[in-house]
Amino acid sequence: MGQLFIASAYDIDSKTCCTFYADKFHANCYSYSAAVRAMHYLLRKNPYRIMWGGNDVIEDIMDIDSEEDLMGISTFLDYDNFDIDNLEDKSLYDKVMFIGENNKLWNYIDVEDESKEYFNIDDTFSVKYSGYLINHTKKLAVNLADYYEKSVSVIQNIEMAIDLVPVLTETGGGTLMAFDNCITYNTTEDLAGKWCGDLLQIVESLPEGYEIINCCFAESRKRSYYCYKHFGYNKDGLLLNDKNGTLYNNAMLGVFGNRGPSCNISIRKENNSTYFKPVNSDNTELESEDINIG
Repeated sequence: MGQLFIASAYDIDSKTCCTFYADKFHANCYSYSAAVRAMHYLLRKNPYRIMWGGNDVIEDIMDIDSEEDLMGISTFLDYDNFDIDNLEDKSLYDKVMFIGENNKLWNYIDVEDESKEYFNIDDTFSVKYSGYLINHTKKLAVNLADYYEKSVSVIQNIEMAIDLVPVLTETGGGTLMAFDNCITYNTTEDLAGKWCGDLLQIVESLPEGYEIINCCFAESRKRSYYCYKHFGYNKDGLLLNDKNGTLYNNAMLGVFGNRGPSCNISIRKENNSTYFKPVNSDNTELESEDINIG
């Protein structure tokens, strides 16, 4: 069936949290997704720790030592999620007890209606990408407008982006599914999960002392559709990545997420149809099927 996720925003001091069922990662990690909308809405109101928690984290509890992370897990897991009778390791047993006890202490809030109205979702079909996503724990920040410009893609003729919050805060294993084995050259896939459980906030102005980092998450096929629509291709039939004439670049991902060599996209028109074909930098074709985009 695949790993299922719960998006969770939680405040440890007030014991307030908001959890949102996010299904499989690649089903609800986009700028139009309800789970993303709820997290963005809360982060624009107050700082929250964010955890995009997958149920496979049950198998990793032994390796988690942070009390803050265990509390985050307790927002979406309880005693019942573990085989308590067969927990022979004392340290693991104590962690499961901690999760179960804290699960009963949370005050759960629902912001689905408020977030929909806040982003005027029926008209915009997206959260806002203005201001900065800041990480109070690590003193880092991402310029949201810059992120969206580099990551915006097209799915079913709708402009959207894989949102950065799910990728940065996931507990593991989801992001590769969203990338579908191929990413843009600009994608910063190594950042996946690196902000999990950190204290985040969305603000309009960058606070003093925070470092802006490069951040981009874009699956190649959806991003290439966007680039074809907005930037077209050059005289050699190669897809462009921006208005400055920069060539589009992507890279395949291996089974364990390792990045392969970069390549361009060749555009071919035939019988009123348009085809994409990955090619090496010397314009020689790679062993890959043509993609018919209509």
